[in-house]
Amino acid sequence: MKDQQRKKQRVVERNNQDYISKLPYSLLCNILSSLKINEAVKTSVLSSNWRYIFTNPTNLIFDAQNMLVKDYPFPNICHLSKVLMFNIKMKRASTFVSNVNKYLSNVKNVQKIDKLKVCFTFRNKGYGCNDLEEWIRFAVERNVEEIDLCLLEDNHLSAPNPNDGSFYVFPCDTFDFNSTLKCLRLAHCVLAPLNSCNYGFSTLATLELFKVDLKSEEHIRILLSSCDNLESLSFSECYNMDYLKLEHSFCKKLKYLKVNLCRQLKGIMLKSNILETLEYVGSKVAFFFDAPNLKSFFGYVSENWLVCKLSTDLPQLENLLLECCCMGDVMTKRFPTFENLRHLEIIKVGIFRQDLSWIPVALNACPTITKLKLHLRTYFNIDEELTAYWPPRCLHKHLKEITITGIRGHSSEIAIAIYLLRNAISLEKMIVDPHPRIYLGNGKCVHSEVCENWSRIEKHKVEFFLKKEVGSLVELLIL
Repeated sequence: MKDQQRKKQRVVERNNQDYISKLPYSLLCNILSSLKINEAVKTSVLSSNWRYIFTNPTNLIFDAQNMLVKDYPFPNICHLSKVLMFNIKMKRASTFVSNVNKYLSNVKNVQKIDKLKVCFTFRNKGYGCNDLEEWIRFAVERNVEEIDLCLLEDNHLSAPNPNDGSFYVFPCDTFDFNSTLKCLRLAHCVLAPLNSCNYGFSTLATLELFKVDLKSEEHIRILLSSCDNLESLSFSECYNMDYLKLEHSFCKKLKYLKVNLCRQLKGIMLKSNILETLEYVGSKVAFFFDAPNLKSFFGYVSENWLVCKLSTDLPQLENLLLECCCMGDVMTKRFPTFENLRHLEIIKVGIFRQDLSWIPVALNACPTITKLKLHLRTYFNIDEELTAYWPPRCLHKHLKEITITGIRGHSSEIAIAIYLLRNAISLEKMIVDPHPRIYLGNGKCVHSEVCENWSRIEKHKVEFFLKKEVGSLVELLIL
C-alpha cells in the first residue's frame, strides 16, 4: 500500500515539474521570439526565472498586430472627415512608434539580433522616419542578418507615391564593412546608393525589392557592384528601372535572378558565368545573353517572341516553366525546338475548357524531355463528351514521368491525359493531383484546396477513363 502511494506521489511530482523552464536559455529566447511581443512580455510574470527572458529576443517583428493593442481598420474610417481621419492616423503612428521605442528600451542589452521586420507606413521625412533609422541602426549594431521592411500597409489610405518624393529613403550609409547582413527585403521605399565604396552590402546573399524606386541606371550599377556575394536577386514592379545590366565583374556568385512587371524596363543584358536561373514576367524587351550556365527559365508568355528568343540564345536550357492562358496561340507550328530540354513545366489557365491542340506541338518542340508537369486551372465546368477530334499521333521516346495538377475532372483535362498516355511510349509514371499549384518563384509552389466534388464524383470519373488507357508498365497514381 505504501509503495503504491509513493509511486503516485512520484508521478504527481513528475507531472508538476516545469520542463519548459529547464530548457537552455538560448532556446527559450528563440521560443519567445516566435510569439507576439505582448505575449512574450506577459511571460515575465510566470516566475523569477522568466522575468527577463523576453528582453533577449532573437527576432524583432514590428507591425500593427504586434505593437498596437487597438487598431483602426482603414476601410472603416473612410466616411470620417479629413481632419478627424488625419488625427486618427497621427495618433495611430504616434502610438506605434512609442510602443516600439519602449520595447527596445527594455531589450537594449540584447547581444545578437537575427531578424528585423517592420511593416508600417512611413513617408520620406515624415513622422517616425528618424525612429525607423534608429531601429535599423539598433539591429545593425547587434549583427542582424536579415532585414525586412514593408513601408506601406495593405489598404492604407493616401499611400506614398514614388513620383512625388514621398517614398522613405533607405539609409544605405548605416551599413559599413563590418555589416553581417545576409538578406535584405525592401518594399515601398527608395534604394539609391551613391557610392559603392561606402556601403557594406558585400555580405548580402539575398536581395528582394518590391515596388522600390531605384532612381536611375547608375544607382542600379552602384548597387550591383557592391554585392560581391549575392546569390539571389529579385526586382518586382520596381520604378525607374530602364535597363538592367549584369556584367561579369558584378554579383560574381549570383545564381538566381527574377524580374517581374518592371513596366519601364526596355532591356536586360546578362553577362555571367554563374547565373543558373532566370525568371521574367513583363512586356517585350531587348535581351542579351552571355550566360553559358543559365539552364532554367520561368516566364509568362502571351506570344512566342520570348520562347523563340530562348531557343536561339539559350540552347543549353534544361528546365523551362511557362505560364500562359492561350497556349494554342503561343505554340503555333512555328514554335521553336529546344534540343537539350529535360524538364518542361506549364501553368495553363482555361476558363471553360483546356485546349488540346498545343500538346503535340510541345512534344515535337521538346524531343528530349523526360519530365512533363502540367498545372491546370479550369474555372467553369462544361459537361461535354470526350473530344471527338484527336490531334495526329506524336510519339515521344524520352518522356518518362508526367504530373498533372489542379485537375477537376473536366472532359478537356481527361483528354489531355489520355493523349499523353497514348503518345509517351516510354512513360513509367503518371501522377494526377487535384490540388492546384500556385507558383511562388525560385522553384517553390504552394497547394490550394481541391474542388469540393473531387473525392465524391470526379476522381472516379478520371480513374474510369485513364485506367482504360494506361499500360501495364506505367504506374498511375491518382491522389
